[in-house]
Amino acid sequence: MLTGVLVPGAVAVLTAGILAQLGVADFSDLVWFVAVGTFVGSGISFYLGRLSQQGATGGLRFGGSRHAVAADRLLQRYGGFAVLLGRFFGPLSGFVPFSAAMGGMGLGKFIALNAASAAVYAVILLALGYVCGIALGTMAAAAPHLFVFALVVLVAFGVLLLIWYRVSMLAPTLFDIAKSVGKGFLQTPLVRRLADRHPRLVGFFAARFGTDQFLGLTATMLGALLVYVGVAYAESVYHFMGAQGNVASDTHLANLLFAMRDERLIAVLAWITDIGGRHGILPLLGGATVMLLILRRYDLLGGLWITAVGNQITVTLLKSFFSRPRSTLGYFVETSGSFPSGHAAASVAVWGMLFYLAWQLRVLRADIAAFAAVAVAFLIGFSRVYLVEHYLSDVLNGYLVGGIWLILGIALCEWRRAAPKRNTTPLRRGLAVACFSVGAFTSGYLASTTSNPLGETTARMTQITAEPLKVLDSAGLPEMTEVLSGAPRQRVNLILTAQDASALTDTVQKLGWQPAPNPTLGMLARAFFDDWTGRPLPQPLVIPTFWDSRLMTIGYAHAVDPAEDERLHLRIWDSLFRTRDGQTVFVGTMTEEDPLAWALDETEPVDMGPRTRAGLQELTDTLNNAGLPATRP
Repeated sequence: MLTGVLVPGAVAVLTAGILAQLGVADFSDLVWFVAVGTFVGSGISFYLGRLSQQGATGGLRFGGSRHAVAADRLLQRYGGFAVLLGRFFGPLSGFVPFSAAMGGMGLGKFIALNAASAAVYAVILLALGYVCGIALGTMAAAAPHLFVFALVVLVAFGVLLLIWYRVSMLAPTLFDIAKSVGKGFLQTPLVRRLADRHPRLVGFFAARFGTDQFLGLTATMLGALLVYVGVAYAESVYHFMGAQGNVASDTHLANLLFAMRDERLIAVLAWITDIGGRHGILPLLGGATVMLLILRRYDLLGGLWITAVGNQITVTLLKSFFSRPRSTLGYFVETSGSFPSGHAAASVAVWGMLFYLAWQLRVLRADIAAFAAVAVAFLIGFSRVYLVEHYLSDVLNGYLVGGIWLILGIALCEWRRAAPKRNTTPLRRGLAVACFSVGAFTSGYLASTTSNPLGETTARMTQITAEPLKVLDSAGLPEMTEVLSGAPRQRVNLILTAQDASALTDTVQKLGWQPAPNPTLGMLARAFFDDWTGRPLPQPLVIPTFWDSRLMTIGYAHAVDPAEDERLHLRIWDSLFRTRDGQTVFVGTMTEEDPLAWALDETEPVDMGPRTRAGLQELTDTLNNAGLPATRP
């Protein structure tokens, strides 16, 4: 029930549709998975409504909740059809089945409506996600400009704000529902029989949900959360160790971000990334430690340092165990292992604990502290990926490591919170605030003025080759190009040498080839609109692909009738090999394709047709006649 009420479940389903389009998951399998999951989730909500109906004793506020009232009105107006409609209206997806049970809907009728609506919901949402994947995948491969990142950040923060708003608005309602469900559950015949036969066993489990001691509901929730995060961590390590496709996608994303670097973003994200490193963390820890000592909050002090020290030791050991090399594209020089990200782990463990302390000390409300903690962790993790200091899988795994230690630290604080606290004078409180402020100022100052040395700007050094036209065989370079997801795209079908890319462009333009810049977001939007409305696509439009984990150096489109669907595209990469006289060795692919439609199916490599073979022959002849040696491998 919580999915859709607190967390936008539609976002997860849309994401699954995008993954299906990328070839990560099978669309038909996802339809069954989403439909069954939706059916079961709504069934649980309906069952909880039955229990709540039995346990409601009056004076409960959930009946007056705006979402509960909206669900009731939807049921009154549309009857059983509301079960389907409610799935597409955010929090109502959880409240409609609950309200249907509270309103006395029969179980058989609900099961039939639930099954039909779950299937419709799964197909529609996944199909919409699949379509979004086509657009997003193509735009991502096209290396769009600065505001694409701004859009990603805005969407992420929009989701966080939505979750924060729902939590803050629905927490009282969900608490009342939980109480009424608990009372109804205790009144069921099965529980009553168990209580009569095994009073001590039932009493033990009942105590696990008590609110008068740490070993009650608090420990139960923290324990369940710890198990969940631990399982997620183990799964993330399994995917890293066993799925080479994930590793390839990491490398491709790193190369894509390297090609999209912007000095304005670097200036901001370099400061953010240092806030999550030792320059930002250590002064904050020092300031918080002195503050808690002055306030005599030794319970919170113990939790803070257990979290910080345990997280750092764990990250250090894991980096040494996995020994994953960092990307050579990193903006700063870093010498430690790449997996997991220490900055990401600290952003969750240490920063999360600091915001927990702010809540405990009544500086921030719980919902605001939670939102701020998630926002800081997201920004620090985003900075590490954008600056290519870490791969995406490093950051996600670091989040989980930090989450484990944050839970353990909070558990210690909650366990010790029962100890009596001494009253603090205004002087102590003022001094404590001053000490933490000094730590925070020092953190910001060091993050702004101290950083690691800058890294190199190329992925690998160039090398000299004696046989440039056999570079694929002699250097062991890959024969296939790939899309961003790592799926094979096309076999390299051209090798040539030229002084540089401009010399190559001067020659191929004589054959009617037009240089195609990397498409911007606006150009792609116009192209998708033209394709949707049936108008000719703009020209030239060449979507970049990867070779040797690097984006293409330059693309060309052959001048054709814009109304034609299939066009000849030439993609060229600098192989990073040079001849003895300093000529650049390029590799390339010539492809006959629809500029946008090829993104619909990225799983099958492209074969050469007659038109491609003829174009390649004409191009190699022209290049050789112009003194630019070329061959078809």
